[in-house]
Amino acid sequence: MATALLLAACGEKTGGETSKLTGETMGTTWHVSIAQKLDAPAQAALQQRIDSALEAVNDSMSTYREQSELMRYNHNPATTPQPVSDGLRRVIGKALEISVQSDGVYDITVGPLVNLWGFGPVKRQDKPSDAEIAEALQHVGYHKLQLGEAGLAKSDPQIFIDLSSIAKGYGVDVVAETLLDGGYTNFIVEIGGEVRASGSKYGAPWRVGIERPEQGLATGEGVENIIAMNEKLPAMATSGNYRQYAERGGEMAYHIVDPRDGRSHSSRLLSATVLAADCMTADAYATALMVLGDQKALAFADKYNLAAELILAGDDKQPFIIERSRAFRAAVQEEKP
Repeated sequence: MATALLLAACGEKTGGETSKLTGETMGTTWHVSIAQKLDAPAQAALQQRIDSALEAVNDSMSTYREQSELMRYNHNPATTPQPVSDGLRRVIGKALEISVQSDGVYDITVGPLVNLWGFGPVKRQDKPSDAEIAEALQHVGYHKLQLGEAGLAKSDPQIFIDLSSIAKGYGVDVVAETLLDGGYTNFIVEIGGEVRASGSKYGAPWRVGIERPEQGLATGEGVENIIAMNEKLPAMATSGNYRQYAERGGEMAYHIVDPRDGRSHSSRLLSATVLAADCMTADAYATALMVLGDQKALAFADKYNLAAELILAGDDKQPFIIERSRAFRAAVQEEKP
């Protein structure tokens, strides 16, 4: 859901070689750059470890794999606590924490609504009726989930958890942890625009570009600004409504659905970028800000000390308006491309 960032190939000249690895996961691509020269056997072994780690995330959290751990839970009508893996517990725990903080603006039980609008594994082309939305809303609500020592319980057998707003960020964290466990300390990881950095590129900060949120641009075609990553907030995620959209009943529908009323809203807020200590947190908060829209997102970010940059639609003279939270302005050095 968050695709508005790209790995920027910019920065000053450095004194050493960079090893680069790439692959595919979660319907997108992943990239790793390490400020270290790896020989072919070491690079091949690391590639395999990263691919295996990401495959495990998919097997646990994908809604596109019917036999994933998450989909088995979704299809299980039991309301008693069910055991979950450490990774799923970690992600759902963080998601519920943000759901409580945002009073349901962020909600991973939004799955029935995402499917209803045709943006999940269940596809449709028509606009859902008011009656269909009302019915789906009966089975949405983070308060219907209870995560405890015995496992994950749901009070509604028809709950459908969708982790697409946080799983990609978690995948970035898993790759970063895989690299750190392997003794690598200077690297940057990117999956479909979600980023986490560690250390530096031979003394220079890793730099990431924030895309200009224009419909029709290919990924990486337009960079609005460039951010030097720092170790206090090494992860970054962007959520936007300008790539994943479709026509439903003659109207434009966007993939970010408000779990409170079941609607796909448009607003002047085109993209929200969040920096955090880990990427799954940044990923989830970026989605929450998009749901809040241009009227409430900045106030929420300032209230909870989130480092956030919002890009809003402007006018003919100024196509984009950039708003930054206090925490973002304090933490980030920005450069123009």
